[in-house]
Formats: sequence, C-alpha cells, structure tokens
Amino acid sequence: MYKPLLFLILFGISSTINAEPLQTQIGMSGDLEVDVNKAGVLDNILTVVLVYRNTGTARSDVKYKVADVYYIDDADSKKYHVLKDSKNEWIGAPIARGSVGIGHPGGVGPLAVDAGGKKIVWFKFPAPPATAQTINLVVPDVLPFEELAISR
Repeated sequence: MYKPLLFLILFGISSTINAEPLQTQIGMSGDLEVDVNKAGVLDNILTVVLVYRNTGTARSDVKYKVADVYYIDDADSKKYHVLKDSKNEWIGAPIARGSVGIGHPGGVGPLAVDAGGKKIVWFKFPAPPATAQTINLVVPDVLPFEELAISR
C-alpha cells in the first residue's frame, strides 16, 4: 500500500476530507479552493490538513516548495516552518525532494487534481504557545488563512 495513504488511514486523517472545513481560501489560479479541515495540537505538534478541491473544468496542478509553507501565531507573532525529521526530511505528505508533489526518477511532478476532484496535503509544525488561539497559515499560491482557529 502507498505509504502516505497508509499513514492517513492509520491516523484517521483520511476522514477529514469530507469534514466541514475550518476555513476555505481560493488558489491563485482561480480553479482551486483549499480547505483547512484540521488544525490541531497533540503532544506539542500542530497538524494541519489541507484539502485541495478543483472547481474548474480542467485538471489543476499543485506543486510548491515546503520551505515556503509557514504560520504565524497570534500570541507572539512568531513564524513557524514545517518540521523536519531526524533524516532532515519534511514531515508531511505528499512531499518529494522538498516539494509538495509526486516523486519520480526524473524529479518531482505536480499533485494533479482532476476537475471536480480532491487531494489531501498535510504538514506537521511545532505547536504555537498555549496562549495562541489562532494562527495565520501561509501556503504558496493560496490566499492566506487568517485567524485560523486551532484545537488543543
């Protein structure tokens, strides 16, 4: 079984694809809407689950550097980037060679979202301070998610 999919199933993230979004923003192309379906802290780690929804009539491609994803907490106005593991790999999926996308022998291809389709992308971040109730999440090519409520 595909490893990221197995992780999603094992950890219950797959159920968030049809959940009521916490917030929705539009992609810069105009054909994608991006939902934050989860922004929760557990064991001092913030997990954010995004659902890319293609509202257009043609396939849309999603590909960007993970290093460009971050949030700013409302308590300290501090910037937090996606976490890396002990092998210096970004913690999230689908990620290949430092980008959100699908890896292949020649490089990284985009995450293809068919017309009317959906794709999940998730990231792990350091948790914001306990006093922070909301964050401002920045994802490339998507309008910012401002005052996004987080659960603890």
